[in-house]
Amino acid sequence: MNATVTRISSAVLLSVGCAASAYAEYRCDTPPTWIDQRACQAAEESPQALRQFVQRMRWITNLQFSDYVNESTALAWESQKRDQAARRKADEGAEIAAESEQG
Repeated sequence: MNATVTRISSAVLLSVGCAASAYAEYRCDTPPTWIDQRACQAAEESPQALRQFVQRMRWITNLQFSDYVNESTALAWESQKRDQAARRKADEGAEIAAESEQG
């Protein structure tokens, strides 16, 4: 009996949690407050900048990271990540070439 109640309770809690997370409100279309505007600017910069902003603001208001990220933001972050990796690889190649010229 207790195992059944536990399973049912777990299923209900899981479904409520999924429903709540599925309703993440994207707040950057028309940011209602200055805090939202700043969070959107941080989201445009990088996921690290947004995370840092959300953590700094936790004493003032309750911000959710997911409220400032949509598909296009996530794609832009992936593009930035690929560009940084390509630049890093090119820099490493240039360093190796410079070392071989000296040696």
